[in-house]
Amino acid sequence: MQTLRPARRIPAARLARLRVAAAAKAEARQDAELQLLAPTPEFAAVPRLTALPGGLHWSGPGQVPAVSATVRVNRHGQPEPATVVAYCHAAGFLGLVVEPQPPVKRRSQPRSPRANCVFGSQVALAA
Repeated sequence: MQTLRPARRIPAARLARLRVAAAAKAEARQDAELQLLAPTPEFAAVPRLTALPGGLHWSGPGQVPAVSATVRVNRHGQPEPATVVAYCHAAGFLGLVVEPQPPVKRRSQPRSPRANCVFGSQVALAA
């Protein structure tokens, strides 16, 4: 007579999902601790939303696009396709750091770090 039953094994796919979720939670916790010690400056590009201060407002339609998503950006009255590279913030609003597709040829003037930062009112999701 067997008094103990064999241990149940977690399927590999579920174990992988659990590990990814745990790593994301740990990353978010580290980002929150870092925000308390040294808040992210305005217009600084960050790779994750959790690396930004809380309470930011997204002024665009729908959800905030993910990094590497394609969006249409209205600049100077001209819509142009762009890829989301990172996130930024200013004056309580959440912004996107975008890279135009194909890269737009511009005059050779010094570029500001704010040049590729756009906010929700300038963005429409590409179809």
